[in-house]
Amino acid sequence: MHFLRTIVVAAVLLPLGLAVGAAAQSPAEPAPSLLRQFTYQGKQSPMRFKIVAGRVDLDCRISGGYSRRNGILGGSKETMEIVGENSKPKLTYAYTSAATELKIDVANGGDNMTISRSPRGKESKTPVDAVEFRQTAGKDVSLTIGVGDRKQVFRAADLWRLLIAHPKECRRHLVPLLSLLRPDWNIAAMADGVETRLLTLADEEAKIKANTKTAPSPWTPLVEQLGDDHFARREAADRALRAGGPSALAYLRQLDFAHLDAEQQFRVRRIIDALGGISEDDSADEATVSLMRDPAVWLALLDRPEAANRQIAARQLAALLDRPIDVDAAAEPDTQKAKRDALRAKIERK
Repeated sequence: MHFLRTIVVAAVLLPLGLAVGAAAQSPAEPAPSLLRQFTYQGKQSPMRFKIVAGRVDLDCRISGGYSRRNGILGGSKETMEIVGENSKPKLTYAYTSAATELKIDVANGGDNMTISRSPRGKESKTPVDAVEFRQTAGKDVSLTIGVGDRKQVFRAADLWRLLIAHPKECRRHLVPLLSLLRPDWNIAAMADGVETRLLTLADEEAKIKANTKTAPSPWTPLVEQLGDDHFARREAADRALRAGGPSALAYLRQLDFAHLDAEQQFRVRRIIDALGGISEDDSADEATVSLMRDPAVWLALLDRPEAANRQIAARQLAALLDRPIDVDAAAEPDTQKAKRDALRAKIERK
C-alpha cells in the first residue's frame, strides 16, 4: 500500500485544453498555482500519479492535513483540502474559472477516485463536453461523456481495457483529461505500445503453434514449485520469482487464483506485494501479459481498421475460446459489427 498516495491529485490542476508548459499557457486562463509546486518535479514530486495494474494510483510524500484556498488573476478560484483517514487520506480539489470547472475527489488511498471537467458559461472559445473518469475499488472504471440525453458511459475492468475497447472516445476525451495529471505522461502512446505488443505476441505465438508445441512461460513451473512438499524448493521458487522483477510481476498478476492451492496463493500475493511496492508505471510488457488472455480485449481488437490486425485478433480469440468463431475479418463493416455484437453477447453470458 502506498503511503498517503491519494494526495497526488494535485497534478490535475490545469484546465482541459491548456498546454502544460508555462510558456504555452493562455494569459486569460493561467495555470492554477496552488498545486504546481507539488507536481512539476518529475519523480521527485511530492505527489505523483501512476498506472499500476491498470488502475490510476497515487503516491504522496506529504504527511498531515492541508487546506488552502486561492484566488487567481482573472477571477479563477481553486481549493484543496487533504484530511488523513487511517493512512488513507481524503483529498478534495476544485478549480473554477469563467470557462471551466475541474473537480478531483479521492478517497481510500486512491482506490476510489473521481476526476471531472465541465464547461461553464459561454466564455470558452473551444466548447468541450463534460467528462468524468471514475474509479471505484472492486468495480469497473468508467468514462462518462456529456450530460442528459447526450450522455454516454463506457466501462471496462481497468484503464488499459478501456483504452483498447473505446479508443476513439478515450483519445478524444479521457487522454486529455488524464494527461493533466502528470506533465511527463503520454497515455495514448502507452496504449498504442501495449496494443502493438499484443498483436505482435499473438502473431508470434500462432506461428510457433503452427510448427511446434508452445513452450510454457518460464514462470509457470516456478509457480507450481511454490506448492512443493519441500520447504527448500518452495523458497527457491519464491526467490526466483522475486528476481524476475516486472516480467514475473506481470505474469503473477494475471494468474487465476482458483487454480492455486493455499500455499501458492499466499506466496504469490506476497511476491506481488513486494514487487508491486517498487513498481513505477505499468510497463508495456506488464500490461500486455495482463491483457493477453482476455477474450474481451481481442473482441475489441476485431474492430481495428487494418485487416491484418483483425485476422490476428480473430485467430487469438478462437484460440482463447477453444472453438471456431463466426467472424470474418475480411467481411463488410456492417457484417463484421453484427458478428462482433453476437459474439460479445455469447461471451458475456458465460
